[in-house]
Amino acid sequence: MALLPVLEGLHSAESFHKAFLGAFFERAREIETHPASFENALQGRIIATVFEEASTRTRLSFEAAAHRLGAQVISVADSKSTSHAKGESLLDAARMVGSYADLIVWRHPRDGATRVISQATNIPVVNAGDGRLGHPTQTLVDLYTLHREWGSLEGKTVGVMGDLRNGRTARSLLWGLTLAGARVVLLPAPGLDWEVGFETRVLERSGLRCREVAHPLFKEWTGSERARLLEPKGLLQGSLFRDQVPRVDRLDALYLTRLQVERGAEASKGAYPGIRMRQMKDPLLEECLVLHPLPRLAEVPVELDEDPRARYFEQARMGPLVRQALFLGMLRPDSWPLPDLAPMPSGNPEHRLGPCPNKGCITLQEGIRVPWRVCGRKNRHFLCAYCDSKLMAEYVGCHSSKRVHPIHSQEVMKIRPENLCPFISRDDALQDGYQWGG
Repeated sequence: MALLPVLEGLHSAESFHKAFLGAFFERAREIETHPASFENALQGRIIATVFEEASTRTRLSFEAAAHRLGAQVISVADSKSTSHAKGESLLDAARMVGSYADLIVWRHPRDGATRVISQATNIPVVNAGDGRLGHPTQTLVDLYTLHREWGSLEGKTVGVMGDLRNGRTARSLLWGLTLAGARVVLLPAPGLDWEVGFETRVLERSGLRCREVAHPLFKEWTGSERARLLEPKGLLQGSLFRDQVPRVDRLDALYLTRLQVERGAEASKGAYPGIRMRQMKDPLLEECLVLHPLPRLAEVPVELDEDPRARYFEQARMGPLVRQALFLGMLRPDSWPLPDLAPMPSGNPEHRLGPCPNKGCITLQEGIRVPWRVCGRKNRHFLCAYCDSKLMAEYVGCHSSKRVHPIHSQEVMKIRPENLCPFISRDDALQDGYQWGG
């Protein structure tokens, strides 16, 4: 039994890798430098934008990118105007839209929505934000903004601050920063850190390690002077660290996010971290670029707008040309190819693991059986292939040998992915005809 095919399009920043990012930045720079050379590159193509969540910058920048390349745009900008309001399934809606266009850009309030959409159509699908899960094109905008400044993100130290639990831009950015070689200081708002499993997957994929660092300014933001730093293993710290608990002397960039109230987020005791103008005088931020995906609330004061370190409006300006580069790579690879993204499997629905534990998963809204995918270098972990939430599995069987083993045994690591069959209990496996161990 083979796993189902990989998903077409861009669904997660987890699919990025260094070769892709390097080529992508070069293409974006070409478009920025010689925009007239690309004016009719997508003439005759139709791009559909479907936004089932509120959006200003993202929708307009996608549509501006399409028009600048000579493509036509068909658009849904209000979920109340779609047939979803009449009870139509997401799969049926995707089949319909896919028959009208050459590429779909879709934003949805549920985690993993575009991965479902991709299975209902044979054209590329681009994730313009799905629930709290991810926003990969915003990450390309963020990374390109920094690339224009530095030429390379290797060795740079970037802080990510705010609502990490619910902020999809922060989740996607962590994948992008670590794959691009940056160090990342994590500064979650009190009570709004992301789950350990997500960070563990990022560390395994990027080959980084996590250690504790400190700075007095962190306490004003998170309530503690200490924070987690993700960095390359074996890095020579030089003057970056001085104390027994390593101290961060400078940040090259700080990425802030707002409180995600639309996903139920609440600030602990009414406090939420943000920049204050007096803090910009601290040596930690002396040469620090300030980024924000917008819209901003009180976490970025208006007074900072004229500061030469502010880059959030520059980010917004980069949006259309970054998305132009993506459209070209997906619709005109004959003339403007990009390296293939790391594949994301659509998953395998054959299991007894029950429903996805994530209440925001698209499978719960659509009544779809949860497909799993596997990850982990030292131990097998089974994730919902749509929303990446960890599925409860304690035993793993092998289809070819019909043997079952505890999930953490070395025997499980030897089983080829296409032969894996996860179970919650040993009894489930035995009832399916598997034999214990051996």
